[in-house]
Amino acid sequence: MIKAQFLFISAVAFAASPAIGIVTASGHFTLERSVVWGNSTLFEGSTVETGQASSSLALRNGVKLELGAASKAKVFENRAILEKGVSVVTGSYEIDAAGFTISSVGARLRVAMGDRVEVASMNGTGRVMTSGGALLATVPAGRTMSFSMQASGSGIVTRSGCLLFKDGHFILQDENTQEVVELYGKGLPGAGKELQDNVGNRVEVTGTALGQKPAVSIATLVVDATKVTQKSQGGCLSVASALDAKTEAPAGAGKAAASGAAAGAAAGAAAGAAAGAAAGTAAGLSTGAIIGIVAGVGGGGAAAALALAGKKSSTSP
Repeated sequence: MIKAQFLFISAVAFAASPAIGIVTASGHFTLERSVVWGNSTLFEGSTVETGQASSSLALRNGVKLELGAASKAKVFENRAILEKGVSVVTGSYEIDAAGFTISSVGARLRVAMGDRVEVASMNGTGRVMTSGGALLATVPAGRTMSFSMQASGSGIVTRSGCLLFKDGHFILQDENTQEVVELYGKGLPGAGKELQDNVGNRVEVTGTALGQKPAVSIATLVVDATKVTQKSQGGCLSVASALDAKTEAPAGAGKAAASGAAAGAAAGAAAGAAAGAAAGTAAGLSTGAIIGIVAGVGGGGAAAALALAGKKSSTSP
């Protein structure tokens, strides 16, 4: 009788919301603060919390979402907000966790919340973005990456790997995911000489993910570095060969990189201004509206400082 009352109350509370799927468990779970055994209809915006047993959510759009034991999520048709625990998603869907947006396009991803947000791709590729939409990383199949929760709002990322030079830009290939990032460093001490001197070394880079498109074709992300810690000298010849990159940078490359972030932001603002003006003319927008669009596009530049330790002294592979 009590169980029937719980289900009735839940159904009445969500009568105005569309049913988006079914949630099942081998034991009990909590659906909108009502204890449910076995299974129940899932409505848009439902909060599901598991106890000792995991739950499986089958959505009408074909997405499968699993919640591990002691997990909690608010579920919508196209996304879920993971508040604690572990979730596994299969299909095209988004998981919001601690300010990060993890996007799965036909992939199978595992998202876990602890001291950090951990994203693992079982198959397919996942994308991790800030709440503002800046791309932080792509997670290829078979790889796992973790992200600092307190840095989610500002788009702070950390990458470790070989620092190289390609097509006039500094790049780094992450040794865990093989992702290539393009590096800038506005306001570097020594006019960027420190960055230039570390080409060919294995380093750990922390910086801010920028919203601009990489100039190097193989890069997927632009990072304005704020800290670089040398992990070892040399050891990057094989990586450089695979990427058709160099372990040496020409004189003055560091200075160019120091101003590259500002130049990129300015170029992005100029392109945005042109696009906004064109759109405004086509749609008959007022001058004030066009200025608003331009200001929004141009506000994404970021300043940072980069501290590098040591110099390259080895040419070993």
